[in-house]
Amino acid sequence: MGALDAGGGPEGGKKKGGLHKRKGKPGIILDMTPMVDIGFLLVIFFMTTTRFREPQAIEITLPPETAEGTERGVPESNVMMINIMPDGTILQNMAVEAPKPVNVDSLDDLLLTAKMDNIKKQPPHIDGRTGVFYESGEEFLKRFDAMPRDVPKAVRDSMERVRDEKKCRFTVVIQVNRLSQYDYVVAVMDAIQQNQVARFAIVEQKPEDQKLVEEALAKGVPIKDLQARTQPRRRGGR
Repeated sequence: MGALDAGGGPEGGKKKGGLHKRKGKPGIILDMTPMVDIGFLLVIFFMTTTRFREPQAIEITLPPETAEGTERGVPESNVMMINIMPDGTILQNMAVEAPKPVNVDSLDDLLLTAKMDNIKKQPPHIDGRTGVFYESGEEFLKRFDAMPRDVPKAVRDSMERVRDEKKCRFTVVIQVNRLSQYDYVVAVMDAIQQNQVARFAIVEQKPEDQKLVEEALAKGVPIKDLQARTQPRRRGGR
């Protein structure tokens, strides 16, 4: 609280020597006790309501282990290879295409486009486990896009699961070098999670793999062609 001290003594008159006394200025006294209380209250308020930044982590759901000999092959047309090189370059190639550099900022658009193209080309099929008939991918996407906005969330989530797990066969294989920067690995994983790619794998990029990728990039040829050239030929005869 503030207080005003008007001061005392005459404003006018003469002193000895004929000098006039200056008019006295009022003294102001500020009581800062309430301000200190408010300051402590604000500190307590922000301490109890502020949410500190939590450590960022990527949650990965690993598939169950399968016995040897039960693996199923994946058509090359459904597979996208993403190589994270030691120098920070990110290379991608679809099927047997030659690897091409891709910018980190364009990973979302790249994966979304590849995923939708993969869904559109899927033919109608019957699920071998449940016996449910699924329409073609193109027809499903038309029905999904025509779904009204006020549809219940449970229905939309169910449609998205069918789209990502039953219709989509798009698979991403990430080859990571031991010298690759962690930030680029996180960026690729974020793009996969954002686009709800259900099928992906992370494998180690060995020195021979790195050499093949660099040669394929320089020559503009598919990696598979270089692998065929480097494989030893079998000799004929007994």
